[in-house]
Amino acid sequence: MTTCAKCHYARRPTDTAPDYECPNCGAIYAKVNAAIDLKERVAMARRSGDWTGIPREFIPREQLVQVIARMPVSTTPEIPGRTIAASVDVVSAECAYGMNILRDFFASVTDATGGRSGSTQGVLRDARRTAMLELRAEAFALGADAVVGVDLDYSEFSGGGKSMLFVVASGTAVKLA
Repeated sequence: MTTCAKCHYARRPTDTAPDYECPNCGAIYAKVNAAIDLKERVAMARRSGDWTGIPREFIPREQLVQVIARMPVSTTPEIPGRTIAASVDVVSAECAYGMNILRDFFASVTDATGGRSGSTQGVLRDARRTAMLELRAEAFALGADAVVGVDLDYSEFSGGGKSMLFVVASGTAVKLA
């Protein structure tokens, strides 16, 4: 005997409604149960902080950036210890950073004297981190659980007293089993 989770009506053998529908309120049992299951998973995620598998629209804004930042990414075609269930799409993120005139000046001094350029390294690090976060956000927006086969490409354009650093991150967004 089936009891409706919405109105708590206990189905009787004499009811004429289809087996998948509550004769009292007309609710579809599977939809009501799925909504209840999602509500329970969201409550569990609030307690545990693990929002894996929760649709984006149910994740609080203050948690969303943290959820995206924790999405697994790999330069290999797999996530160690996890099984890929499906490939979603190819994703990419592009970042352009300006190298201001002071950074250009100090980089040229370092180039002439030798050594490491801390300011250039800082820009490279920031650009890579931003590109990776945006790559994760692209994948998350498509409903993916991870990104595999990640590739980072760096390029620099200069001229007219200006220089720009470009970082492109690309990979394959996947659903994990």
